[in-house]
Amino acid sequence: MASLRERGHVEGRDVEVEIYYAEGRDDAFAPLAAKIAMRQPAVIVAAGTVAVEAARKANPRVPIVTLVGDIVGTGFAAMLSRPESGITGVSFQSASLDPKRLELLSMLLPKGSSVLNLTDSSARAGSHVALGDAGRALGIVLHAVEARRPEEIDVAFDAARKLGVKGVNVLTSPFLNVHRARIIKLAAAARLPAIYQWPETAEEGGLMGYGPRLTEIYRQLAGYVSRILKGASPADLPVEQPTKYELVINRKTARAIGIVIPQELLVRADHVID
Repeated sequence: MASLRERGHVEGRDVEVEIYYAEGRDDAFAPLAAKIAMRQPAVIVAAGTVAVEAARKANPRVPIVTLVGDIVGTGFAAMLSRPESGITGVSFQSASLDPKRLELLSMLLPKGSSVLNLTDSSARAGSHVALGDAGRALGIVLHAVEARRPEEIDVAFDAARKLGVKGVNVLTSPFLNVHRARIIKLAAAARLPAIYQWPETAEEGGLMGYGPRLTEIYRQLAGYVSRILKGASPADLPVEQPTKYELVINRKTARAIGIVIPQELLVRADHVID
């Protein structure tokens, strides 16, 4: 709401903000979207492909502002410069970010090590292909395990132990982000180095986080909401991409799991937590 206030909107005067939370459960989005549609909102902000699909199906006439990995690849927008649909927002190109995180994680591991790609049902084929190419180039053996429910995250780490992986790449996913505290705890218990999709996660106790800051993305999304409330059509609002990507490394977590962060990785970090 602070970002909307910066743009001249006052809650209770010209805007009302309602928050609906699916708790990372895919099956919760459709009933939530139906409930929201009954409220006849002026605009919906939805994060992730499953949320957008549910919102669009519930009421295709309501403008949607979204944060997704690939807004064009999902078919939500015709092109970045002109969406030509009722959906616009921020696209952070997860198909290139997930392999980049694998590269950063590999700097902690011996060549030939195996890594668990922790994913969910929202992952697109393009991301898996890009990760496979990156793994081969880095000499990393990849194992993908999908989690759709919180308890399946525990199962994934059981699989990591049985497979003998040396690290975990937590792929781009609203569901996995919702349950990041659980993942951080499981990675620590398994003494496995893990890298996450947002730099803030490393500040919360994860080992490493690489990507744009969510707080900055929320400001971008607020800009779209403001323009739509003032009469702009989402079809004419170009899709934005993050302007800055940060690498945050938590050396307190590294020491706790017995990992030494090499100097060549430390010098690439935007922020190191000691």
